[in-house]
Amino acid sequence: MRIKRVRIQNYRCLPDVDIDFDDITTFIGPTGVGKSAVLRALDWFFNGTAQALTAEDVWVGAERRQISVEVEFCDLTDLDRDALGKYAAGNTGTVRLWRRWEDGRDKLSGRTLSYPAFEYVRRAEKLSELNTRYKELREQRSDLGLPAARSAAKAEDAMTAWERAHHDELVPMELAADGHFFGFAGQAKMSGLFDYVFVSADLRASEEGRDVKGSIIGRILDQAVDRSLAEQDFLELQTVFDDRRGKIHKEHFESQLEELSDELTQEVEQLTVGRKLRVSSHVPEMRIPQPQFQVSVEDGSASTRVDQQGHGFQRALLITALRVLAERRASESSRTVFLAIEEPELFQHPLQARTFASVLRELAGQHERGIQITYATHSPYFLEPEGFDQVRRLTRAIEAGAPTVGIHATTYAAVQGRLGTSKGDAKLLKQFARAYLTELPEAMFARCVLLVEGISDKGLLEGCGMRDDPLNRNGIIVVQVNGKQNLRLPYAILATLGIPTFMVFDGDAHNAARRPDDTDQTLATRIALESKKNCQLLTLLGEEPEDWPETRVGSGYAVFHDTLDDHLEKAWQEWGVARQQLIEEGVGTGEKEEQSYRQAARQATAPPSHELAEIIARARLLAREN
Repeated sequence: MRIKRVRIQNYRCLPDVDIDFDDITTFIGPTGVGKSAVLRALDWFFNGTAQALTAEDVWVGAERRQISVEVEFCDLTDLDRDALGKYAAGNTGTVRLWRRWEDGRDKLSGRTLSYPAFEYVRRAEKLSELNTRYKELREQRSDLGLPAARSAAKAEDAMTAWERAHHDELVPMELAADGHFFGFAGQAKMSGLFDYVFVSADLRASEEGRDVKGSIIGRILDQAVDRSLAEQDFLELQTVFDDRRGKIHKEHFESQLEELSDELTQEVEQLTVGRKLRVSSHVPEMRIPQPQFQVSVEDGSASTRVDQQGHGFQRALLITALRVLAERRASESSRTVFLAIEEPELFQHPLQARTFASVLRELAGQHERGIQITYATHSPYFLEPEGFDQVRRLTRAIEAGAPTVGIHATTYAAVQGRLGTSKGDAKLLKQFARAYLTELPEAMFARCVLLVEGISDKGLLEGCGMRDDPLNRNGIIVVQVNGKQNLRLPYAILATLGIPTFMVFDGDAHNAARRPDDTDQTLATRIALESKKNCQLLTLLGEEPEDWPETRVGSGYAVFHDTLDDHLEKAWQEWGVARQQLIEEGVGTGEKEEQSYRQAARQATAPPSHELAEIIARARLLAREN
């Protein structure tokens, strides 16, 4: 059993989101957009008693003060269907369950296929009434062939068996769930099938590292340590202890108490007749404590408590403990452990974060372990090419005065479709991995991306932004891709993920001019190649293709007729003066490099050209809107 999709309505900043889940599901997006809210909504769905909701948890724009979390499960096994009973009637491959909160009350329900005539029986408020209704149904509908049932449980088993054998006669219905559906222990229906373990950003090792009920370490020790034989020995010890304690009381107190009782009786007989006093030994109940275990850290000859370690070690310990818990529980038949981790990179140095990301992906990739993982992260270390289609990017907007959240996801095929490239392109796949790993990690977390050809373009635009307000303060990042030919793929990746992207490129009109050593064939080949790049970029941007576009700034792109350097020479000469000063001072070079272009843009005595200022303004507008 695995989570296939989740719908959350009216929970905190989430008015209505519908999210598909994978083996690993990665939530990214700006701070405060609702990534953690998704994980916490699921925590309430599975472990709601530990996280009670209040009216403050309802989305501010809700017309009805109700919170709803719907989870659809897939990959059901026969064991799952047996345990879920009527919630997995027939041979259905999925189960949909709801948890709703309204006015301080929880309601559980599930959508399933059911036979309508059985619902009247199942809605009986008392077991005796259910038995009566079932008996009446057998008499009225002998054609169903229902067997006699001496209890409500037997009646339910009979109806469920009939539904499984007559799948074509079932219709979708929403059924109320009983109050023992979730939980880690007892008779909860999900207890042997699915565990949701939430690691919040503020989870403390000092609390979770103790052997107490419900803690991570406590759960692991319950799984890892067999206490049954020890418990039997403790029971025997308790018997010996109680017997020995009784003998001590008898030996030391019995005669003294009898003597005291006689004296008190003699005194009271002077005041009343026929009554005696008896002072006896009262042995208070003393239970031998159950065994508990302690986790400590040994460093050489020193042994310290977990909470005395650094935050990074504490976090690593908790995550390691979770991994052990997941592996042990997943080894049980038909059990899924769902690990939900808030900011897995917290307190981790880069190498450790990368290692942790690899371990999580390895765990989730081994389906036989029954482990499903999700995390909300701000770290590029948890973004990997093989998990590209498992990324869910959240965006936030304000509509009618209330915050709303959007979910964006994409696939490799969608990127190919955006590029107009055929499937199975091995070269594109290789380029995809390079772009995803080297050019886009930070861009995946931006509110807006300025996509440029090279490092000098990057430095120039960053410098222009610094004259007013640094771009990164507004969530804007400038990404360079080492050449005009590399712009299309990163743009398609970002666009299909819903990340606002403003592209800046050169039209390279000089390539249309004949050079002294050009032959007719050389010139024609170069014109065809360079003009094709311009046409492809404009088509990708949704514009009419042009061989040599004129300089202009659009809503999502800017193009310079020849080159950006040519534009600087003609439209922002003060920048060239500032750059020359940097060269003369020995802090700049005559090469096209990032630092001197950035510093010259900051120090130029005149503001940037109209086109450059418009690029910065457009990027800021896109960032504000997202």
